[in-house]
Amino acid sequence: MRTLTLAACGAALVIGSLTAVPAFAVSGGRPVTNPATAPWLATIARTGSEPLPQRELCGGVLIAPDRIATASHCLDHGDPTLLEVHIGGGTLSTDPGRIVPIKGFATNPGFRLIPSPDNPRNLDDAAAADDAAIIVLAHPVWGVPVLPVAKHSPAPGTPVAAFGHGLPAIDALQEGRLTVIDDAGCDRQMAGTVDAASVVCAQHTGTTICSGDSGGPLVEYTGEGAELVGLTSFSGEVTNKQCGQDTPAGFADATALRAFLVQPHPVLAPMPTAEPTITGTKAAGATVTCQPPKWAGHAPDSTTYTWDESTVDPSNGFEFYLPIDGAPQTPALAVTEDLASHKLLCVLDASTAGGTVELLTDPD
Repeated sequence: MRTLTLAACGAALVIGSLTAVPAFAVSGGRPVTNPATAPWLATIARTGSEPLPQRELCGGVLIAPDRIATASHCLDHGDPTLLEVHIGGGTLSTDPGRIVPIKGFATNPGFRLIPSPDNPRNLDDAAAADDAAIIVLAHPVWGVPVLPVAKHSPAPGTPVAAFGHGLPAIDALQEGRLTVIDDAGCDRQMAGTVDAASVVCAQHTGTTICSGDSGGPLVEYTGEGAELVGLTSFSGEVTNKQCGQDTPAGFADATALRAFLVQPHPVLAPMPTAEPTITGTKAAGATVTCQPPKWAGHAPDSTTYTWDESTVDPSNGFEFYLPIDGAPQTPALAVTEDLASHKLLCVLDASTAGGTVELLTDPD
């Protein structure tokens, strides 16, 4: 299937490969050389033939033999058929771990973005609340230790460890040692964007969380072993700081969101079995129709449609897609003489209580 990038806030749609802002992984961290350090680590990547370091998108963690915990913002409005999960990878180029098929995902129903006061229109710089999601695997992974979700949030002053590969992915897994800080102090440093009910903060001079570490685990080591206390959510981008500049990091509080993460029978977002397609003749006076795919498991409770048309930037010849003014949010589109001369594309948003997936047809 095609890969894609969707810009936030209704901006232009660009067909191409998934991209992200360049960054380093756990700046100030150290490479993990012992595979036994984080056997429960998961890597979420887009499907494709490129080397895994070029396809890695987010981190995650195995919390049950058939379940990955990660950040909601890694999955929300995504297409699960374009994703693959690697379990237990360390150095991505030589030890990518095992690929496990995905049954589906569920995002936390309370997930929301909290815009940065410095740059409210750029949601890449936003903080988040209830930023936890689960991926249910098509079959259990046996023989790999799971990381249990802690029952109690770590107190300020507790030493913790964050793990990540970053974007573009650093080949070797990085571990950063941090210390939990109080929510009020974190909120002051993060311009009032910290949702204390669902976020735990940690900080250490010289060590920061960076783009691409999202969804990775924050771990506390107790007398009973390692426990999951957080999932990487946001950091210095909220206050215009670059990777490597000292700042706290916000993690989805796994203990506060534990009931969601460990629920026995989660409702999953719709799982398509194919891409939607455009049928009909693209000619003036005719009608084209966006045909939804068939679904594995629960069919969508609601579906919305957006029609886009191609346009070309005259300065560089680059083709991109913008919503058609006045187009109905329905499967059928009446083709005008102007639209007949453009490529058309249908964007389909399908939702259940488990979340929303966004699917695109091939341009027609």
